[in-house]
This record gives sequence, structure tokens and C-alpha cells, in this order.
Amino acid sequence: MRVDIQCLRGLAILFVFLFHLFPFTFVNGYLGVDIFFVISGYLMARNLTHSKIQNVWDIFKFYYRRFRRILPLYYLFIPVTLVFVHLFLGEFWWGVNRRYSVGAFFLVSNQVFIHDAHQYFHQYLADGTSINAFIHTWSLGVEMQFYLLVPFIMFGLQFLNSPLLKLIAVILTTFIGMWAFLLINAQFSFNFMFLRLWQFSAGFTALFWRDFEKCEKAKSTMKIGQEPSSTYQFLRKDDVAICTIAILFLCILPAKLDEIYLRPLITLTAAYLFYLEDSSCKLLRSTFLKYMGDISYVLYLVHWPVITFFKSTTVTSNIFCIVLTFIITIIVHHFFEKQYLKFDFKSIILLLTFLLAVNAFVQWSTREHQFWKPTYIPRTQKIVEENLAMLPFISAYEPRKDKCVETSFQELVDNGYVFDYCNYPKANGNLSVMALGNSYVLNFNDHIRSQFNYNYSEWRSLFVRDSFGFFYDGEAAALRGSHSKSSLVTMRNLVQLHKPDILFLISRYSDYVKGPILNEETDRTLEKMNNNIAFYEKYVQKIYILAPHPLYPLNFMNSFLQYVTRKPRELETLHLKKDEVDEEWMYARERFSLIKCKKCKVFDLGEVFLDNEKYLTFDRQTKLSYVDNGIHLTGPAVKKCDPVFKNIATEVMMTVKRR
Repeated sequence: MRVDIQCLRGLAILFVFLFHLFPFTFVNGYLGVDIFFVISGYLMARNLTHSKIQNVWDIFKFYYRRFRRILPLYYLFIPVTLVFVHLFLGEFWWGVNRRYSVGAFFLVSNQVFIHDAHQYFHQYLADGTSINAFIHTWSLGVEMQFYLLVPFIMFGLQFLNSPLLKLIAVILTTFIGMWAFLLINAQFSFNFMFLRLWQFSAGFTALFWRDFEKCEKAKSTMKIGQEPSSTYQFLRKDDVAICTIAILFLCILPAKLDEIYLRPLITLTAAYLFYLEDSSCKLLRSTFLKYMGDISYVLYLVHWPVITFFKSTTVTSNIFCIVLTFIITIIVHHFFEKQYLKFDFKSIILLLTFLLAVNAFVQWSTREHQFWKPTYIPRTQKIVEENLAMLPFISAYEPRKDKCVETSFQELVDNGYVFDYCNYPKANGNLSVMALGNSYVLNFNDHIRSQFNYNYSEWRSLFVRDSFGFFYDGEAAALRGSHSKSSLVTMRNLVQLHKPDILFLISRYSDYVKGPILNEETDRTLEKMNNNIAFYEKYVQKIYILAPHPLYPLNFMNSFLQYVTRKPRELETLHLKKDEVDEEWMYARERFSLIKCKKCKVFDLGEVFLDNEKYLTFDRQTKLSYVDNGIHLTGPAVKKCDPVFKNIATEVMMTVKRR
């Protein structure tokens, strides 16, 4: 193994470790994984170039070498980590960890992430706030899926006879793949192997570029009978290497850089270093970095579970995590990883068979045996049960009081939108009402409707994922798969068709609306708001707009119950500080105050939860959470909002007359 590659591997794992340990300081460290992908691409291309793929047996030998290197340690890590999940984490986190441990077992945890991220009411499972000890296995899933594909890629490249054609092929793959990666939905492309293929291909490019250059030098030598002059006439090779390595250290720059530019830069820089093949740069001959590269696989598997189980906000916990991670890593590397790599074929098969059996037993035991079940004092048990009864979403335990007479919306079905449409039965009043927005419509609609006490003629509600009812969140969001802009057209058409007397615009707003206002006359977001409100005003008598509500973290309920059972004295720290929330939403609230609308009224539910300069996140008396795992309000929270809804209903019935 080249020393420089091991040193780069050591740098990459340090970047990742620092990012996971201090995510708000080393905010770009996650790109260490991208360096690993380039390393894998380079090494796989080099190995398969030296031993050509000519038959099925060659493919089998390649798979055996890869699986022998990776799987024994990997299949030891999974059951041990799952046991520690049940020992150190509350039962509220067991479900997500069991789910992803199975995904990790089958080497498809990246695909599980993609699935969960695109399930609107299950996004919290794939979010970084989820205490998931297997979250880092997504990258190993991507690598293993690449290993399954790479022999066939190299077999195809063998048909390109000249080094130049091979170089052109991998360069095109790299840059076309990079373009696709940057344009497609970020969450999907992040985890999908085929959209990460360009980074492996960047490693191919380094190898084939080197081969092409050697071939050209050989031709030149044969023609003139002497070695060609050095490419580096003005700079020494090690100076070029040092300058190139300096770019990689952007990964630990304590300032967030746009990954659209930084990811390609880091990927191509790593590939260039492999091409340089420099052996004189001291940093690429560092004994420490080489050793970090040697233990990088164990360190990658171990570090995240340790952080998951033991990290808190204290300096002591950070030091403990660092020390424990390296102790476990060094022991496992020397006494397990290095030992099984000496095994012959038969011994490896026996070891893997044993580890697979252990995995199966642990998966079964943690689900079936009461041994793992925690016991709480009766009061705590009651709090836990009452909170768990409010999951997963308010509609699960507070179903609609009336059956919809119409739920189909073919236009939304045809476009593949996540939505919910309901036309309620006709009631006893004279006014027609419509509620539009995202999932907050589902969250609040029935509570608002109940305050009207059936004093309406028609009531329609429509929720569409990523929609805000009267603006959309930019063209870039549309490229990432957001329905914000296109669904707004549907909502406008619905209002124009049915001409409701009262229109509710109810949404949980994205970060897009928080952007600074440089000039209120030219602010694009405010312009969109006013244009759409002006359109609605032509067809309705009164518009009620939900003000920006404090944004709670995903997985809040699980975190809350973790505190209830393990850190009850720290519960108050879960409330949101008013000054921080107000600063975060300052520009959003200013935009709402600048809406030009004579028929509009903005109502704020945040004030309902405000107490002593904090936005409450749970009831201090009953210990019932106001927030579920998906940033939606629970039944007790929405019930606190009923007085606001009642005032709106009273105002409507007293002031708005049927046209």
C-alpha cells in the first residue's frame, strides 16, 4: 500500500471524526467521506488493472478479497453496537436503530435513508437529530454497492485499447456524474451509489491519467533516445503536493462553505494527489497519518457509536469520547482486524458464518426478550406511555370527526405529489371555508373547524408537501424536487374555482423565508407573497395567515422522553429561548408584516406557548410533549391553540357575510 494513500486515508478519517465530534465547529469535515470514495475508486481501478477481469473466476476472486477485508469486522460491529443501543439508549430510540441495523446488515442502509427521507411523515428517521448508532453505515453501503459494480466497469474499459480512450471515458463519467449529482435532489444524490459514481470515477481518472502520461513519456523516450524534461520546471513536486493538500484542509475550516463548490473541489483535489504519486512530501510520509490510515476502517466504525452513546455538551464528555474511541480502535485493530486478515479461505468462511449467526440471535433477542426492556417508577412509566400514545402524528389518535365526501385530486396524483385533500360534508352555515398549506393544515384543520361548530356551508382542506400556500421557495428548490412552486398553481386554481369566503393559509415555513431583506422594494420573496395574496383577494372575503411558528428540532419527542427517563433535572433546557427564536425568524416576521393585503390577518400561535422568555415545548405539569418527532404539534399543543381559533371563528361569523 502506498504510504501517501494511507496518509490521505488518515487525513480523511480525522476530518470525519472532528466533524462528528464538533459538528458546529468543523462544519465541512463530512467531506472526508468523499476522499474515501476517491481512494476506493483509485485502488479498485489499480487492482483490477493489474489483474485483468477475464472470466467469472476473476470476479469471484475480487469479491472475495473485498469481503474478506470488510465483512468480518463489519459483522462484529453490528451486533455489538445493537447491544449497546439497548444498554445505553432509551427505548424510544430502539426502533430506528433496529431498523437501520437491519439495513446495515444487508449493506443497504443508504437505500433505507433514501426511502425514509422521501416518506413525508418518516423523514425524522433519516435526520441527523435521530440518535442512530448506524447512521454512518450509509457510506459503507455505497462502497459495497460500488464494489459489486466495479468489476463490470473495468471489464468494459478493457475493450478500449488505448490509454487515451480510457482516460477520456473516465473523465466524461466524472464530470457528467458530478453535474447530475449537483442537480438532483440533495438527500437522494447524497446516498445513491450511482450518483456517487463520479467520485469513484475521479479515482479512476487519476490512475488512467498517470498511465496515459507514462505511455506518452515512453513514446517520447523511444523517439529521441532520452528522458523528457520534468513537467515541474518552476515548482518542485513536493511543493505542488503541499499546496494541493492545503486545499483538503478546507474540510476543517470553521466556517460553512457551499458544498456545491467545495465537494467537487475536494474530490478533484484528492484525485490529483493520487495522480502526483509524490513520495517526498513530509506530510504524505507522516508516521502518525500512516497509522491513522491503517486503523481508519476500525475508527470509522467505532467513533460514531461512541459519540452517540456518550457525548454531551461538556468538555469532559468530548475528551472521554476521544480517548474511548482510540482505545477501542487500537485494541480491535491489533487483536481482531490484523488477525483475521491472516486467515485462509476456510477460516474466513467459518468466522463469517459464526458472526452471521450472532447477528441473527441479537436481532431476535432484542426484539423478543424482556431482559432488554427498561423498568421505570410508576409516575415515569405513566408519562412515557401517555407521550408515546401521541405518536406518530395527530391524525393517528385524533382522526377526522367527519368523513370526507371527496378526497381524490387527480392532478396531484398524476404529478406524484404527497398530499391530502378533503371536501367535508355540507354543514348548517352560509360561509364557505378553505385551508391551504403543508402538513400544518392536517395538524390544525380539524381544531379550527370545530370552533365553527358546523356554521359553514362548505369546508375544503388541501395539504401538499413543501407548499406554503402563497409563495414558493426558489428555483433551486424546484431542482431538488420541491413541489413548492408547482403546487402553488394548483392552490390558486382551487381558490379561483370554488371562491371560498374564508381562506386559511397554514404552513410550517422553510429556511428560505428567513433570508435577509436587502431591499423591501426588490425582495423576491415578498414580491411572491404580495402577488399571490393579491390574486386570492379577488376571490375571497377574508384571509387568515399563520405567522412563522418557532421551529422545533426533528425527533423532539424521542429526545424529550430520553430526558424524562434519564435526565429529568435538565428538562427545562428543552424549551426554546425566545431571543434565539426571535433572531432566527426576524426577517421572516418582517416579511409577513410587509404583506400588502386589506383582507388579511396574520395570527401568531407562538404567543400561546410563550412563558417567561421561553417558548414551551412541553406541559410542565403533565409532562406531555407539545411536539412529535416530525416537527408537528401534538394534541395537547393544538388544544392550547383552540382559544385563538375560537376568536377567529367568532370574528368570522360576526363580520363576514355570505356573498
